[in-house]
Amino acid sequence: MWVTITENDILTRLAAPEVNALKTAATAQGQENPLPEILAAVVREVRGYVAAFPGNKLGPDGTIPDELQVAALNRARYELATRLPVASLLTDARKESNADAIARLRDVAKGTLRIVQPPHPKPAEQATPKLRGYWGSAKPIK
Repeated sequence: MWVTITENDILTRLAAPEVNALKTAATAQGQENPLPEILAAVVREVRGYVAAFPGNKLGPDGTIPDELQVAALNRARYELATRLPVASLLTDARKESNADAIARLRDVAKGTLRIVQPPHPKPAEQATPKLRGYWGSAKPIK
């Protein structure tokens, strides 16, 4: 199954006070919450790793395979935490989780970790092809 990562999903990897601090700290005047931008970047990164293996197909835009959801959230947590000059957010366990996430993504790119492929899209209705040649000519017949 292919899933969309949301801001609420990041709460499974960070405590609510941490999320609030990361959303508002280290932002310039007029700068908005960086979380949506970081999540979008991580989703693009994951999709890039998936697309790197020729046997993989991509699901709908903005989605990732659910097998990579935890890896994506760990990457997002790491990227959020590196925005701030607070070393306590980047614990050894979080650094290791980020390294594990990257290793998992690399395995997908190499094809050593297989993911469930997205469902095949329904065949589009075929339009009636325009006739060519004598019968399809726009010129009147004389």
